[in-house]
Amino acid sequence: MTSAVLFETIPCPLCGDARFEIVKPSKYAEGVSESELRLAYSASSNHQLLDQVVRCRSCALHYVNPRPSPELIIEGYAAAEDETFVAQNEGRIRGFQRTLRGVLRRKGMRDGSGLRFLDVGCAGGASLVAAKSLGFQPVGVEPSRWMADYGRRTYGVEIHDGILEPGMFPPSSFDFITMWDVLEHVPDPGALLRLVHELLTPNGTFVMTFPDFKGIMSRILGDRWPFWLSVHLLYYDRRTISRQLAACGFQTDTLMPFWPVLDLGYILERAAVYMPPARWLRSLARATGLDRTLVAYNMSQIVVIARKRTG
Repeated sequence: MTSAVLFETIPCPLCGDARFEIVKPSKYAEGVSESELRLAYSASSNHQLLDQVVRCRSCALHYVNPRPSPELIIEGYAAAEDETFVAQNEGRIRGFQRTLRGVLRRKGMRDGSGLRFLDVGCAGGASLVAAKSLGFQPVGVEPSRWMADYGRRTYGVEIHDGILEPGMFPPSSFDFITMWDVLEHVPDPGALLRLVHELLTPNGTFVMTFPDFKGIMSRILGDRWPFWLSVHLLYYDRRTISRQLAACGFQTDTLMPFWPVLDLGYILERAAVYMPPARWLRSLARATGLDRTLVAYNMSQIVVIARKRTG
């Protein structure tokens, strides 16, 4: 299979305009193979951006164009196995708990007792464990067969294999739906958000996170920002994410910083790819036994709290 059939040129995923200007040119070697592209698709992928990023001339959304075919992307995620990712679940559970508690407080609720909860792209189940600890009745959907099986075996939570599709659940099935760092990976964000809208109850809450490429840390780090990744198809900022949600029937109520929790050693290991001094800090953390210390960090990630638009 040649590279010509692995990629497709697309109109803007937000407004549909086909006009764009190149922001970051492609860095792929000529004749890149299908197997090389598949290597990028895992939950903890650290493959630096090789794809061409463009800016829509109409709505200013930044997105990968041309992009790998959706079939290759979905197949890549389905086959992914990632022990490195699930090894960080203790920290992720804490981070999700703290964020969900904050959402509940903003909604004037003490906990999630009796509320039906769906996490789209739940990986190894950390978000479901966090939701269950707060009283929610959680269900997850995860494309990686390995990840889904890990979550079921390790935590005893309900996870459906595959991607969220029409007919998987009846309309108005859930009071809370979450997507943690998922939308930027999705070939058709509008279709997914419209389905989420359909699955929410009339008073339901939608919570999602995304890396803001115009945030403070992304502007400071420039090309060294760790979320310029080949697995990211879409690059939102606060304005374009609000517009994307509005186009799919949502009212955005809150945008605030998201603080994931991970081992210090893991954070420094990933940072070393972009910032060589982090290698020395990683060695120091290991030598002093601090590498397993849980740390909350923010690299311009944003939490969005939205609801169905009325009227």
